[in-house]
Amino acid sequence: MMSLSFGLLGLLKYQDNTGYDLAKMFENSLNSFWHAQSSQIYRELNRMEEMGLVTSRSIIQNNRPNKRLYSITKDGINAFNEWINENNNTATLFENPHDPLLMRVFFGANSPEITLERLKEYRDMCLAGLEQQAKGFQANINDYTSAIPDGEKENMYWQMTLDFAIAQANATVKWAQKCIDRLEKELNA
Repeated sequence: MMSLSFGLLGLLKYQDNTGYDLAKMFENSLNSFWHAQSSQIYRELNRMEEMGLVTSRSIIQNNRPNKRLYSITKDGINAFNEWINENNNTATLFENPHDPLLMRVFFGANSPEITLERLKEYRDMCLAGLEQQAKGFQANINDYTSAIPDGEKENMYWQMTLDFAIAQANATVKWAQKCIDRLEKELNA
């Protein structure tokens, strides 16, 4: 199974939800380290239902389209618990990230001025995103803490992922600035 499946199972362990609400929760919480489009989430929910990891039921609504409410099954809970307890969860940390910016930087000697501009844009984008996303994710953590059963217990773990995203963004900004300084020194020599 894909990590997306386990993210969805984890969210469903908190409470039953519609695909729309799961996509919104994903965007508001896990998006700092795992991106998923709504279409992927719906496809994965259908696949997980076929596997017996989740069930769904239709909710009839007046004057609005019907919605589908998903629940985690006992097999889903077991699969999630097996995954969370696996010993090789960190193996993917060292996989190739396929970063197009780094590919361009690697070959940057072919166009140092453009490489410098790209690095400045990347640094500025990271700085802008850091402030905006950190505030947004912190607000979402606070909202989910009060809305989800055992939210207080979960809060510390959610906070740790936000702290990682902030540390990663700060490290990226620091790296980009170091590269910018080196390039500017070389170009001005």
